[in-house]
Amino acid sequence: MRVGYDRPDNDDIGTVMGQSRIKRRVTRIQRGTQLGFDGFEVAPGFVPPKGAQEARVIRFEDPDPREIRFGMQRLDEHLHGMGLRDALVLREILSEQDWNAFTAQYSPAGRPGYAPWLMAGVVLFGLMRGISSLRGLERFTRSDLECMWVGGGITPDHSILGRFIVRHEAALSGPLFASITEAVLKRTNSGRGRLAGDGTVLEAVSSRFALIKREALEAQRAQLRAQVEAQSEAPAASPSPEQSALAKLERAHAALAERPKAKMVVPGEPEAGVLKLKNGRGVRPAYQVAVLVNEARVVVDAEVDSTSEQAALAEPLGRLDGAVTTELLLDAGFNSYEVLECALDKEISLLCPEQAEDALGSQEAPRVFALRHFRYVEEGDYYLCPAQERLYPCRRSAGDPQKGVRPYVQYQGSACGPCERRAQCTQAAQRTLQRSVGQELKEAMRQVMAQPQARRVFAQRKAMVEPVFSTLRERQGLNRLRRRGLSRIRLEFRLHVMAYNLGRALVYARQGRFGEASRALNRLLDALWRPWRAMRRRVNDRCRSAPRGGGFAGARAVA
Repeated sequence: MRVGYDRPDNDDIGTVMGQSRIKRRVTRIQRGTQLGFDGFEVAPGFVPPKGAQEARVIRFEDPDPREIRFGMQRLDEHLHGMGLRDALVLREILSEQDWNAFTAQYSPAGRPGYAPWLMAGVVLFGLMRGISSLRGLERFTRSDLECMWVGGGITPDHSILGRFIVRHEAALSGPLFASITEAVLKRTNSGRGRLAGDGTVLEAVSSRFALIKREALEAQRAQLRAQVEAQSEAPAASPSPEQSALAKLERAHAALAERPKAKMVVPGEPEAGVLKLKNGRGVRPAYQVAVLVNEARVVVDAEVDSTSEQAALAEPLGRLDGAVTTELLLDAGFNSYEVLECALDKEISLLCPEQAEDALGSQEAPRVFALRHFRYVEEGDYYLCPAQERLYPCRRSAGDPQKGVRPYVQYQGSACGPCERRAQCTQAAQRTLQRSVGQELKEAMRQVMAQPQARRVFAQRKAMVEPVFSTLRERQGLNRLRRRGLSRIRLEFRLHVMAYNLGRALVYARQGRFGEASRALNRLLDALWRPWRAMRRRVNDRCRSAPRGGGFAGARAVA
């Protein structure tokens, strides 16, 4: 074991962010021969990552993991013998990716830094194992044998890991996310034909005690403005604490101006919305995330928004190709005009129930008649109420595009006074309905979702998308975000999604190894249980033909 002073990658030599040179004692894995051996064989078939040949001019610290030995065995032989093949498959997947977007950001001058494919492998493998803190990843590289294979035995400091993520934010959330998604789709032999979408709320790193109401924010902002104006007469070399605090409040004020309905904001993280969490912990600063998942439960796209899951899913829906994706399953929260029109423009078959219509088979009478209980007659441009009375147009409006109000027509009835069902319909003198432009799309979707076959297909949505969020929360520890700002939250979420997708590829790799043995075992069990199922079927038939109340005893009497 060699102890020395480590230095970060080649662009971080010397002074880093205005601080003195980093000098930390780090350990390095011994790669020399062990137990008196003068040499050893090199495992064949080792393929360097794409971009590694071009990066040789820049020079990276890219050690060969085959040189690491566990006793008298090479590390890969030990992992094979112990059945720990996940790291081997993961490194193979990472070697297939194109890393030119990463290597282009380095300079040939200076001491070689850690290879970006090794750093990304350490981060993603750590997330797969539920380790998301930088110090946890630092310990992980020194203690886990699988991580040593993925990272080639590098032992980066937590600060180096953090700088790597910040430097390559665009490449990690963009090209690498897309290429890993395609690689996982290929390895799982799945595609984008049928997709399911859903969203959830993730708590922000800011505490709920840091929330400030709009009125208090305005008062503090006015007070700090007065103080800063009083200080402006004496020029200063650097911003004063009051000026820094005022700048933070100005950003929070701008965030509130973009969300007129918001009543509170966190000055230190103004992009976070104040949302109700789904784990029963009340209202907290949080972000909305949304994903699109295929039938193999591979996430094909993911986005983040401050307050709206519909806005978070709007970008992934806009990136869909109608020639590739033919069917889309969304829950009732996404039944909006924009989603329906997007699916229609792209010619995608959409299944999406209305907000309060998941139980279409229920025969219970509604307490209050909603718009869906009225039938629109297009030929006469009127509505028929549940009592078969007509509602005719009474007012037309052009809407307000800036406020998101679509053009609409109001319909009003004239026979509501003596109606016996009035208490179930309205408390006003006459019932009024509002029909917006695009309402025919919701009516068509309601008719589609009323079909039994459509309900059976839509029932697959939960099995496709819900396990994704449970895995992210329970296995990868994504119960709370750890970064600030919408762009960094997007990167953090996409890193977790990449780690999740790589986990799906590893699951399919295990099934490929043990699939034939599992199928043989299933055939054997099926042959053993076939006689018992036949006997149970005969007993059930006799129970049905027995006298009422006879049960199993009655069936025996009949037999």
